[in-house]
Amino acid sequence: MRSLAGQLYLMSRNRAAAPPAALARLPQPCLWMHSDDPREAQILVTLSEAMLQKDDRLGVLLTLPESAATSVPDLPGRVVLPVDADAPALVQELAAQGNLPAGFLVASAVLPAGMITALSRRKVPVFAIDTDAPGFASGWRHLPGFSRAVLACLDHVFLQTAAARDAWLDQGLPEQALSLCGRLSATPAALGCNEAEREALAEAFRHRPIWLAVGVPEREEAVILAAHREALRESHRLALILHPSDPQRGPALKEIFAAQFSTALRSVDDLVTPETQVYIADTEGERGLWYRLATACYLGGSLTGEEAMVSPLEPAGLGCAIVHGRVYGRHAEAFDLLREARATRMIQSADALGSAICTALRPEQAADQAHRGWQVISNGYEATETVIEALMQAVHARRGI
Repeated sequence: MRSLAGQLYLMSRNRAAAPPAALARLPQPCLWMHSDDPREAQILVTLSEAMLQKDDRLGVLLTLPESAATSVPDLPGRVVLPVDADAPALVQELAAQGNLPAGFLVASAVLPAGMITALSRRKVPVFAIDTDAPGFASGWRHLPGFSRAVLACLDHVFLQTAAARDAWLDQGLPEQALSLCGRLSATPAALGCNEAEREALAEAFRHRPIWLAVGVPEREEAVILAAHREALRESHRLALILHPSDPQRGPALKEIFAAQFSTALRSVDDLVTPETQVYIADTEGERGLWYRLATACYLGGSLTGEEAMVSPLEPAGLGCAIVHGRVYGRHAEAFDLLREARATRMIQSADALGSAICTALRPEQAADQAHRGWQVISNGYEATETVIEALMQAVHARRGI
């Protein structure tokens, strides 16, 4: 950014900041992904997970709005930092540590001009995604030369629509720097499970119908108990897997449910028998197993005003019919995608949960929801792979491959 406007902008943004100690943990080479928007942040979270699965030697730096950064789980190789919409001082810190990224990917309503130009000066490839038109901070974009100077730093822009292509061309970006690939998927990678464990539990349940209540907060435990009691009237062989949002609730839940149902507790290796009616899944990291065992699931927290504790894309990606309430929280975009495709069943009150689960368990209903959910999941994979390939080329260039 050589224009006078650009120089003034950088001076205004490039304030010294305390270097985050986490930057020293970044594996090399690394990729940097940045967003100023909580919804776009979920796309980058998903993309970072896909990149780490593709190459476990890679590092990923995610810089997001504070509201989004706090909910992203730790993963080996990934560092998540809450930052301002534009933080060029962080580029200086990475350069000082010798940790400049192999590539920078931005998904922001307002392009971080300072970060883009500081990275471009250091020969770091810069990519943008999911942006309908180039946007800049209010005031600066009107200064002569500012917009074109920033756009000249972009190596490639991946767009959703032809209309977006026209908007970028009008701003002076060359056509060869644009690709129309569609919207990237916000779907997390399918959760894994121990296949031998899945087979053993399926056999222990004698292939009975199973519903899952996942991420259940304490205030909804009574709702789940009442719903299971109602559902058992229609299907006396039905089993419930209850996954609490707080695994420490396991022993207390066993005591509560054992007063009415034959109950087993995962954390103490209670045996599942043909008589087991409730299985308390009070362990971490096994949601992929529970989704695979269940035909239908309720997403905990969506009825009480707390918010859904897990993304509905998790069960949708593993063929589980979804029942939920009206409180989406940070997963609003995922719920909207699935509801638009009629891939979930929303209920208005806790009293409706039992009957909704019975409906979702019916083979034709479960199959229809699973099919619709998979259509949502598969949409966006091609675009995601296109961006992954561009990022991996940057990584290979850094490695000299």
